[in-house]
Amino acid sequence: CLQVITFHAIIYRIWRERNQRLHNGSSTPPQAIFKEIDRQVRNVILARKHRRKFKNLMSIYMAET
Repeated sequence: CLQVITFHAIIYRIWRERNQRLHNGSSTPPQAIFKEIDRQVRNVILARKHRRKFKNLMSIYMAET
């Protein structure tokens, strides 16, 4: 479950970065991209923390980062 959430966050951020470079001609530093991905994964976990399979996911995520 954690791998799927992380994979989706990475793909979404790559897509946004691509569009930003194509349409605005600007890019984001890698550290900022990683921070945004981390924040997005945390937000998804926190939004679903009351569901049974997401109950301990934040502690697992924090242990791996």
